[in-house]
Amino acid sequence: MTPIELSNLYQRLRTRVSIHCPNSCDEISLPLPSDFGDELAFYRLVIWGYALVNEAAKIPLEFLTKLPPLKSDNAFRNEMTTLRTYVAHNLDISKKRDQKTYVFVHRWFKYACGRGTPDSAAHYGDCCTCLADKLQVVLNGAIEACDLLDDPEDGPRLVTDLKGRIDLAWEAHRFDPLVEKCAARLGNPGLDLLAIRSKHLEKWRSVLSQADENERERVLEQRIEADILEAIGDALPQIIRENLQRVATSTDATVAALLLLRETRRISTMTLPQIVELVSSHVLDHVNSEVEANPVDDSN
Repeated sequence: MTPIELSNLYQRLRTRVSIHCPNSCDEISLPLPSDFGDELAFYRLVIWGYALVNEAAKIPLEFLTKLPPLKSDNAFRNEMTTLRTYVAHNLDISKKRDQKTYVFVHRWFKYACGRGTPDSAAHYGDCCTCLADKLQVVLNGAIEACDLLDDPEDGPRLVTDLKGRIDLAWEAHRFDPLVEKCAARLGNPGLDLLAIRSKHLEKWRSVLSQADENERERVLEQRIEADILEAIGDALPQIIRENLQRVATSTDATVAALLLLRETRRISTMTLPQIVELVSSHVLDHVNSEVEANPVDDSN
């Protein structure tokens, strides 16, 4: 398998899929190496393969490789992700997650070239060949699975399913109006909404794909609102956090505080920190009144 043959194989897949789902497989702007002969070629192949399975053809490829003939799971996609983490990130051996990456990759090298740590162009050439062969199997399997999309009986159902998955794979920016809407409703105290979206993007996509068709926006808004509330809580000053703790540790006053919170949100435009301050003051007054009404008998 040469770089040109691998590139042509992907173009063949794009053509087959586009018959039923136009523009569902993107071009890969990252160039493949001119040959599979050294360390740099391996790094470029890893990054190209990652772009293939996790970006350019993520939804169609994942869908097609679960059909015959491959009937595969996400093992290869996870393999590409781990290899890409190794070649493109600064790993910290003291962190358990990075330790697992090192263990996986050095075992992978041992399998691919016979050395846990490649130290020659020939070794990396063998790694390139191993990885290119794996990519070839995945692409050939996906192309063969496209025959099922053409089937007169099962094809329409499969195409509808694939289109539905593609439609629900929202681009990141499509979440922004909902994020802004939820933040405004909560009295956003200057949070970095882009950072919140980036942190929770995959989770929101999962919520979107699993929700009932008629409930998607409501369910997604609930999830986004919960994540923004968590971010607001993390960003609150210490004094406000102490107020929240005061509310949480008060028993009889909790219901009254929650009712006050609901009423405050209904009739005013106060920010969340202001509401927390108001509620905590209400709870403290309530607790103090209980103490005054029930003085402690310390005569003993």
